[in-house]
Order: sequence, then structure tokens, then C-alpha cells
Amino acid sequence: MNTLISRFLRPLATAIILAAATTTGAHADLPAPIAAALAEQRIPASKVSLVVRALDDRGRGAALLRHNAATARNPASVIKLLTTLAALETLGPDYRWETDYLADGAIRNGTLHGDLILRGGGDPFITVEDFLGHLLALRQTGLRRINGDLVIDNSRFAPAHHDPAAFDRQPTRSYNTAPDAALINLSATRFVVEPRGGRITARAEPPLAGLRIDNRIKALGGTCKGKGGNWSYRIARDDSARGADRRQSGARISLRPIRVRLQGAYRAQCGEDELIRSIVPNAEYTCRLFTSLWREMGGKSGGCRLGAAPPRARRLLAREGAPLADIITGINKFSNNVMTRQLLLTLAAPRVDADGDGEPDTAQPASRPATAAAGVAAIRAWLAKSGVAMPSLVMDNGAGLSRTSRASAAGLSRLLAHAWRGSYRPEFLSSLPLAATDGTMRKRLSESALRGRARIKTGLIDNIRSMAGYVHARDGRHYAVAMMIDSRRVNFWSGNAVQDAVLEWVFAR
Repeated sequence: MNTLISRFLRPLATAIILAAATTTGAHADLPAPIAAALAEQRIPASKVSLVVRALDDRGRGAALLRHNAATARNPASVIKLLTTLAALETLGPDYRWETDYLADGAIRNGTLHGDLILRGGGDPFITVEDFLGHLLALRQTGLRRINGDLVIDNSRFAPAHHDPAAFDRQPTRSYNTAPDAALINLSATRFVVEPRGGRITARAEPPLAGLRIDNRIKALGGTCKGKGGNWSYRIARDDSARGADRRQSGARISLRPIRVRLQGAYRAQCGEDELIRSIVPNAEYTCRLFTSLWREMGGKSGGCRLGAAPPRARRLLAREGAPLADIITGINKFSNNVMTRQLLLTLAAPRVDADGDGEPDTAQPASRPATAAAGVAAIRAWLAKSGVAMPSLVMDNGAGLSRTSRASAAGLSRLLAHAWRGSYRPEFLSSLPLAATDGTMRKRLSESALRGRARIKTGLIDNIRSMAGYVHARDGRHYAVAMMIDSRRVNFWSGNAVQDAVLEWVFAR
């Protein structure tokens, strides 16, 4: 009976939705399936911008669909496509950041009589494993003890004052971490809870000097259904220890204890769970991590402070990071805001070839520290040189974690067309999330013929849902799709429903 009713009512429901589309602001230029999806989610079509363009091998082709194409809207994280493409074509796919370690003093019998200087080159992604490798390499030089301080030289970047709570009052969320030329592990700490022996154990990764966990999570019985329970954290510390938030040269970094209380309850049958947060400022994180790892290796050191490397300091070690092609994959696949902001500042940082090897030395001292404004200016210069018109563009941090960023669907479509005909199309396309396969599209369209045939970067902030990328359609052709929704009606789920309807319509061409 239910099947018969369903067969009878489905055509009627579809007709009602299509009729409703005429009363919610839908325009005649929208295909019926897209208009129906908007109507079903009660999103006015006037709040949507959409351009679909067919692409030939040269990235040229007529726009099949234009809807509010010139309207400037907030693109959210889709703006990362502009930042990463500009960097790819400006710096090249094998561009690498360099981190230097210098000695300001003599080394005798394994002891540095002076300071060890970590001079950051702006690498967006030095992992804990990478950093551990740096320290092991320093040990191989014979260094065992540091009578002076670890001096953290992050002077290559001069980002504006950063309030991690300003965007959404979530200061410990990892996406709100400030960019920093000496950034290590994105300043992220992973709190892990795990049932063991009838109780819930907890640990923090990586180990940070002075960090203590007060585990008060209670074990719950019963079958695991969805989330294992309700557990949270509270951070207790002396506010005076946050002096490392200041960027003044010479500012000392306190290692006073930090206590993180984990509380609540968790179902033992649910296995391991985790929470990733940024609980201390960047320089303090680097200091605490260095101190912990160096001590575990049997090394000794003094304190930590911010400061620029003096000209007399000699380089002990230089370490290169991953190539830019890998970095933009991490940025676009997983929409990493901090890495994107690092990339924007890299575009502004002057590059010099101090050792004469024909390659820029990314960690060399900067005569003028990079600013976000200079990074935006570099992107605008690249747009002008490339002939990509984006007249409504408004950029600030290049990552999309912004209330003021603006672009038009027409501008984004031209950007996609330029990337398609560019020299680095393979690298750029491979950085985009692949439908039902990886990144932020891993769980999308898994039951659709679009699996593996749509490379789409998405964006989401309050009242904004956006996407841009490419579809390999059923007719064998490729299409560029750029879409933005700016409406109080849109959220993650409703936005996904509309986006999926657009992608399905393009695929069925």
C-alpha cells in the first residue's frame, strides 16, 4: 500500500515543488531540476549565482547557464582556488619553503655557548614528524646542550594583529590559528580518549612541555550509537603566560603549567575518539614542543624568546619542506585555512638568492616582512598579467574565513577556464576534492554516476554555501561550474542538496 501511495504522490509532489519555484524567486534561466531543488529547500533563486561553462582543450567555450552571474557574493572557502592557482603559476609546483637553524655562539664539546635560532621561512605544513627530524639532524651535528635560549625568528611574516575569537568566538578551533613564519604542526594538539580496562584513558598528542591533563571522563555502558557520549574540555592557565602572543622581538615565552580538564561521559564500546584544538599561541606551541622533544632526546636548553637572527649567527642546518603542489593539495582537498593564509603571505614575501645557487632562499631575513595586503596585491597583479577579469573581487586573508570577501560567479568561472588551459592544469585539478572519493567531497554523491567525475571545491560559513570546479559529463565533455548561495535559508545540508542537483544536471548534459 505504501508503495502504491508513493507512486501516486511523487509526481504530485514534484508538480507542487515546480509550481512553488515560481513563488520563491526562481528565474526562467534556471533548469527545472535546479529550480525544484531550490524550491524544496525554500531558498530564493535571487539569492543564488550560478555559471556553467563548457570547456574545450583550450579552456574556451560558451556559458550554458548564467544566473545572477555578475552579482558579488561571499565565496567562502572557494576563494582558496584563487590563492592556490596564483601561487602555483607564480612560484611553480616545486617551490619549497626552507627552515633554518642557526647558532649564535661557539659550539665546544657538544655545547652551544649562546642561542639556537629557529628561522622560519613560512612553511605551511611542518608536521611533528618533520620537526622531530629537524631536531635529530641537529643532534647529528654534535649538538647536545644549549646554554642560551631557543630564539624563534618569525620575522619573515608580519600578519596583522590576530584575534582567534574574532570570526566566530571559537578561539581554540584550529581554523582560527594565526599564520606565522615559524609555524609548527599548525599549532594543533590532539586530545584522544580511549576505553581501556573499564575506564576512559586520555592523552595529548604531541607532547607539550608543561601541559597536564586532568581526566575526569566517566565510562558509560551500553551499545555504541553514533557519538560515544558527551565529553568536553576546559583550559586553566595563568593569563600572564600568554606573553608570547606579543610579536615584539625579545619577548620571552613562558612555560608555566597549563591544565586541561577533560570532563563528561563516554561509551566504552565506541572505541577511540579525538578532539583537535589550538590551545596556545604559535610561538609558545613551538617552544613547548621543542622543549619536550629536545629533553626526550637527552638534550638540555634554556628558555625561549622571540627575536630576529643576528647577522653574526651561522647556519647549522637547513631543511626544505614539501613542494607547493603537495601543499595546495592539502589546502584544497581539506580546505585548510591556516595553510592558505601562509601561502598568501608567501606570495608577498621577498625572495632572495643569498647563496647564489639560482634558487630563492625562502628563510633568508626579509627586508620588509610580508603582509596580507601585499599578498592580495600580488594576486591582483597575477590576475592582470593572466588576463583573468574579476572586477568584483574583494580579498582579505585569501582563505575564505571572512565576512567581507566577495567575488562573482562569472569571475570564478573565468578563473576555472584559465586554470583549465594553463600549464599546471594537472597539478591544479589533482588538488581538488573528488566526488565520493576524497577530501571534503568524500561522502558526497556516493550513489551517483558522478562518483570520481566531479572535482569540486566547496565553501561554507553562516548563510553561505558555495562551490566551484569541474564535471566530466556523460557526453564526454568537461564543464566548469561556479555557484554561490547567500541566504538565511542555506546551511550545510540544504546547500548540499542544491549543489548536488546542479552537478547532476550538468552531468546529464
